[in-house]
Amino acid sequence: MASAAVETFVAKQLDLLELERDAEVEERRSWQENVSLKELQRRGVCLLKLQVSSQRTGLYGQLLVTFEPPRCASAGVLPSNSFSSGDIVGLNDEGGQLATGVLTRITQKSVTVAFDQSCDSQLSFDQQNSYRLLKLANDVTYKRLKKALIALKKYHAGPALSLIEVLFGGAAPSPAGDTRPPTFYNAALDASQQEAVSFALAQKELAIIHGPPGTGKTTTVVEFILQAVKQGCKVLCCAPSNIAVDNLVERLARSGRRALRLGHPARLLESIQQHSLDAVLARSDGAQIVADIRRDIDQVSVRMSQ
Repeated sequence: MASAAVETFVAKQLDLLELERDAEVEERRSWQENVSLKELQRRGVCLLKLQVSSQRTGLYGQLLVTFEPPRCASAGVLPSNSFSSGDIVGLNDEGGQLATGVLTRITQKSVTVAFDQSCDSQLSFDQQNSYRLLKLANDVTYKRLKKALIALKKYHAGPALSLIEVLFGGAAPSPAGDTRPPTFYNAALDASQQEAVSFALAQKELAIIHGPPGTGKTTTVVEFILQAVKQGCKVLCCAPSNIAVDNLVERLARSGRRALRLGHPARLLESIQQHSLDAVLARSDGAQIVADIRRDIDQVSVRMSQ
């Protein structure tokens, strides 16, 4: 039965997830206990002796803080590092870790981090202090993976049950439905792409579109999404990376369809941030009042730090 297969799958994946998480935590703990800060910086996972150059409210309520090396240090250029946009980082001073944030931008001379003001409401900065940033294990990902696996194990009724039965071998896929050839939005689709869209629309539980790189799979998926929405469906699009999801959002936005991008705005491409949940909320009624309050807070904060 599929239920037994699901339980076996979940148990195995939870064990593997725990092993992976423990290994990553142990690596980071080992870094902090056995590796000097200078060595961590040499490995590219730590930035030392940073000073606050500016701070402002942005990214729909996030506190954006920009750090730079002292002007006298290597002409104000950051050392070689492996930091990139979207990394989870820990902010430390001489007394220990102050907060965690998401790196939003890094250049040769500065790094900007977004802090959640609701979580770090007591966070304040002194432009004369020295800070360091350390790349952290992303605990959020592990918690979400674990939560999803547990939810799968407990799922015994609902609209996804037939899909789970098919995926785990408990039932055969339903016969393909009868669908009329759609009027394609993208007139440039070739015959194989059109066939793939029609095939996917006819399936009840699962359809796989595959092919070598550069053969137009994403273009085909976008067409399928548009056709599904035209039929009255609500579509949830997922992908293995933020960039892949952003690519889908960009293409769907060009079609004029309403797309809502879930995820931390600091991890999204700038070109599609307007479609993020935070941006949609910022455009809602009352958002201007909140923006005025945040502007007043920023002004008071600047005066207090002078």
